[in-house]
Amino acid sequence: MRIPGLGLIAFATLLPVIWFAPLASTRDAVALFSQYLGSSALIVMGINQFIATRMPGLETIFGPLDRIYVLHKWLGVFAMVAMGLHDIVDAEMNGLRGGPLAGIAEDVGEISLYGLLILALASVITFIPYHLWKWSHRLIGIFFILGAFHYFFIEKPFSNMDPLGLYISAFCLLGIASYVWMSLVRPMAPRGHGYKVSSVRHLGGLTEIELAPKGRGLKHKPGQFAFLSIAGGGLSEEHPFTLSGAPREDRSLRFSIKELGDYTHRLRREITVGMEATVSGPFGHFTMPRGRDPQVWVGAGVGITPFLGFAESLKTKETGPVKLYYCVRERDDIPYAVELENIAEQVSNLEVIIVNSAEGVRLTPDCILADLGGELPRAHVFFCGPVAMRKALKSGLVLKGLRASRFHFEEFEMRTGIGLSTLAAWIWDKSIYAVEKRRTSNTQPAE
Repeated sequence: MRIPGLGLIAFATLLPVIWFAPLASTRDAVALFSQYLGSSALIVMGINQFIATRMPGLETIFGPLDRIYVLHKWLGVFAMVAMGLHDIVDAEMNGLRGGPLAGIAEDVGEISLYGLLILALASVITFIPYHLWKWSHRLIGIFFILGAFHYFFIEKPFSNMDPLGLYISAFCLLGIASYVWMSLVRPMAPRGHGYKVSSVRHLGGLTEIELAPKGRGLKHKPGQFAFLSIAGGGLSEEHPFTLSGAPREDRSLRFSIKELGDYTHRLRREITVGMEATVSGPFGHFTMPRGRDPQVWVGAGVGITPFLGFAESLKTKETGPVKLYYCVRERDDIPYAVELENIAEQVSNLEVIIVNSAEGVRLTPDCILADLGGELPRAHVFFCGPVAMRKALKSGLVLKGLRASRFHFEEFEMRTGIGLSTLAAWIWDKSIYAVEKRRTSNTQPAE
């Protein structure tokens, strides 16, 4: 998430204070605060509906799409907390006159609140099947519209035509327009690039799909991902997958997809050569830096996919020395091992290291440090794989001298819990780091 985007959201949420503050001299301050909380929830939800559209330019402001998903989740949590407090803290004021729909608007507000709370809870309960969650998630826009109706017609100490009223209304309309676009307009509008499936291979637990463009095709960078939709076979729903090849002159694409859920299981079973496909994107900023600094790539399991494109691009791109650790749990058939070793024979600065846990080998920060020698502080580390492994490697490498900003990864999870365990792990990591740093400084010999 980028600071400018977070700053804009904070500014948009706090700006109404300049209009609410003067009202405190003539109105109940507690009730006025409750109304500010409700207004803030609508502003944040309007922004949240907008960033869900994946409009061009959003990544420039808010950061890569994977971070936007994280931001989307936390904005939703903030909005739910604000709405809950708005409902708990009495917002009624004496001397207000509502219109003929004020009573209905109050009831609609209750329906909106509890509907949004239920759907928000479903979003963070990750054991609910993905297709059911996605279907229910679409209803959030309906309850947001009900919340906007509540705001437009409820009794309040300002008019909808006052600067404050117009300001909050603008975010309500932004959210409604975004929801209508995503639900009605976008599904009917031409989008993405048309492709045809030209090849299908099954490599262990992976399904490799080659796509040939029907038109000009999609232009991407190694390491980026795109949304894939297949016509037929019940595969028309868009899903994000990493592009597992470097850009090609004919703009053909390759995806290497692991069977992890209902959709990917169905894709493995149903996809055939000749099927029509739509690819939207590309997205993501998981791309190689410029310069000659040493690089470490860690791909665990299906996490090798972005590095296939990275490795291919080395044929035409000049970089510093690269060490690719391919972490697997198989004894025999290791997808793409031969392809990567062939590339390494053609590219002098690429070294491929197979780390096979079935043989009792584990990749640790000490292994990377030993392989790099004294180059760790200058290195860029790129990681794609399990979250637990990522956290262990990052914390260990940072302790050994790697700058945290040079550890690159993507939050490639469209749906996660509210992150209390993540917060606890972060606090634990920081505590361990502080203890280790103090121990190291205490054991250094005095000059």
